[in-house]
Amino acid sequence: MAKKEPKDKARQYKPSTVRRLDTLSGNECAHPNCTKKLIAEDGISIISKICHIAAASKEGPRFDENMTDDERRGFDNLILLCDEHHVIIDNKENESEYPSLLLRKWKSDHEKRILELISSKNLLSKHPLALNKVINAIGSKMDEVLDLPETENAPNTETKILYNNIKRYAAIIREFAPYQVKLNRIYEVIEKEGSTKKELVLHNIKRIYHSVKAEYNTIEEIRNNADIILDKVIENIWENVEKAPNKLDEFDQETIDFSLMIVIVDAFMRCNILEEPPKAK
Repeated sequence: MAKKEPKDKARQYKPSTVRRLDTLSGNECAHPNCTKKLIAEDGISIISKICHIAAASKEGPRFDENMTDDERRGFDNLILLCDEHHVIIDNKENESEYPSLLLRKWKSDHEKRILELISSKNLLSKHPLALNKVINAIGSKMDEVLDLPETENAPNTETKILYNNIKRYAAIIREFAPYQVKLNRIYEVIEKEGSTKKELVLHNIKRIYHSVKAEYNTIEEIRNNADIILDKVIENIWENVEKAPNKLDEFDQETIDFSLMIVIVDAFMRCNILEEPPKAK
């Protein structure tokens, strides 16, 4: 018997998606001219609104009939706004004034700015063990031993960004790429101790990417969906981290997300996520 799809699936958000939206909101509405906070003055009550860029249903603004419900509820299609701006952009009469392209730019610009702010906080100095803990969580076990192709560092980060047609994540990758040096030092210490944690981390991430990649049949499809693929990989990694025996409760969400992105961008640069550019002959 076929599995019945849940009613209104496009509004059933994954916890990992909501968590990333919260972290990358910086507690601010994504409207570029709005200064409203998304947490009430009591510091507890959540007053943010999750808004679909392309509507969850046919009756909503910017509905895209070619999208699946999973895509409609995916991180790429969601933006956090204050209540006022949520009402404004979801008003069908305003649809032409707030097209999908504009809202995606709001989202991309806002998340880039928040990541730059997070990076400037020097979280690794404040929480020096956070990166090690994230490594342990991702590499806690190898669920499947797959015969995956060997990979190596991309010849150039910009070359790989361009080859995979990455747009929304391009600024994020550039922001986190310099941390590969620090991560490599940690990996070197781990290897000297005789641990295979680095191999477990990279294999698990590569396994997740290959599982996501299976949804796309050609390099053209991968390139056309590179940012969405990265969304799915990150969410899968997050879900695995939450299930890992090495809990990360001692760190705040911002620190965990920051450390996680360092590991993910490193895996991207090692060509464990997305495709390696062809080598020059």
